[in-house]
Order: sequence, then C-alpha cells, then structure tokens
Amino acid sequence: MKFGAFMPNWEPFSYNLKWYSEGISTAESLGFDSFFVTDHFMRPGGALSFKAHSTIEAWTLLSYLAAKTSTIKIGSCVAPIPLRSPAQLAKIVSTLDVLSNGRIIFGAGAGWDQGEFEAYGSWDSPGIRVEKTREGLELITQLWTKEQIDFNGKFYTAKKAVLEPKPIQKPHPPIWVGSYGIARRMFRIAAETAQGWFPGVSMGATEEVYASGHQMILDRLKSNGKFTFALLGYLKTPGTTTALPPLGTIDEATEKIEAYRKVGCDYFVAMFFPPEKYVELMHRFAKEVMPSF
Repeated sequence: MKFGAFMPNWEPFSYNLKWYSEGISTAESLGFDSFFVTDHFMRPGGALSFKAHSTIEAWTLLSYLAAKTSTIKIGSCVAPIPLRSPAQLAKIVSTLDVLSNGRIIFGAGAGWDQGEFEAYGSWDSPGIRVEKTREGLELITQLWTKEQIDFNGKFYTAKKAVLEPKPIQKPHPPIWVGSYGIARRMFRIAAETAQGWFPGVSMGATEEVYASGHQMILDRLKSNGKFTFALLGYLKTPGTTTALPPLGTIDEATEKIEAYRKVGCDYFVAMFFPPEKYVELMHRFAKEVMPSF
C-alpha cells in the first residue's frame, strides 16, 4: 500500500500558508508518495462568514508546491470538471506536469457544491454534471495525446486545437475519479476513462460501499493496466471534533486502514486534525502506521 497526504485549500489553511510548504516538505522527507490539495473556489457546504469562504486557488497552489519539492507526486482532490473549461484545464495540468517533471495526479470529479457552482459557473442536475464530466475528460485526454483535435461534443467543442508541450507522463498524467460512495455512474467513468478511483470516507465510502464500488469497477475495467484504488480518510487527535466524519485517531488507524485494504484499497491519503497538529500527526502516522503496510 502507498500513502499520500492532503490539505484543504480553504481556511484556516488559506490564512496559514506556511502549513502547505511545511506539510509537503515533511511528507516528502517521510516517504509519502503524494500530496493533494482540494479544489474549491468557496468553502464547500456553505460558511458562517465571508472570511470562512477564503480559498487559495488549487492549481496556483500546486505550482508553488511543485517548486518547493523534487520527488513527491502532487495532485487535485478533486477538480470539478463542469466548473471550468476542460480545454483550459487540460493546458493548466499539462503545464504543471512539465514544470514538476511528471509528478501530477489529476483527481477529477463532477462537483457537488451548488453554492460554489452558482457563484463561479452554472449549476446542473447530477445527471448533466456526470455527462459533462465524461465528455470533459474525453476532451482533456485527446488534447494531451493528439497533435491537433477537432472536438464536437454535446457540451464542449474545440476547432483545430493544439496543446503543446505535451505532459511529461505518457500517455498522460493519471486520472483518478473522485466520487460519492454510491455514485454508480461515476464508477463507470472511473472504470472506462480513468486510472484510479478516489472516494472519501466523508462522502459515504464505508467499507461495504467501498467493496461494492471496487467490484463494479473491476467488472467494467477495459484494460489490464495499473488501476489505483485509493481512499481519502481523516485522522484526528483524541477528543478532536471536526465537521467531517473522521476515520479515527492515529492509534486506531492501522486496524481501520487494514479493513479497507481487505476490500480493495491499495492507496490511502490522509488528512490530519487539528490543523496546528498536522505535521506532528504526520510524523506519528509515518512511524506508527505506514510500516505495517
């Protein structure tokens, strides 16, 4: 099993920028495989004040973190495809893959926060957002792999589009589809277009749901290539309360992660609470949990 770490791109992290550089530097030195940041323009789920909506733009932040590291993979957790122009996002991700010397993991999803979409884009039904995600990923991968494309989709078009330089990673950066635990249509997109599945505990990916999704993806996979079954989990200090349902404490982590490993997970990405204890808990996790796997 491989391990990654992640940080939200919203407050209080957005007001304590050193936490990002300290977090990724520590992760790299401790042998974590990756470091992810969330991709939101506003605090998801609403906020009690304007300042609580403070966010650092994810891809700008990832560029900053790429320049401070040399080996650790970096990625989005996850980029909502219907919220941006997929063609422009393809250019952004490709550029960052070049600048980081091939270290990008492209976490992508359909988006879920209605307030954020209404503020920065347009809100559609779940079915339309899933369709846009599938079509957007097709456009992105064509731009990454073909010299020039003409694309005429239901939602997106491109005429004589050229994306150069191409990403360092071939055929392109790995795409990990993030989804709610029971979004069966997203399972299909993961199996048919991506190289990984990236649900979160807070999104309903219980062990039972994870096992079901794992099997559905295996049943639909078109290639025999490497496919990553990841999981996003929240670890906290004893007595800490969070707005997100946590996976447990560091002391409980080995047993809980092992339960997910048994139902197909081979890559665990951890968030640590409270934020001011992030690096301390990361050290404990690397020392007490990672060697067991």
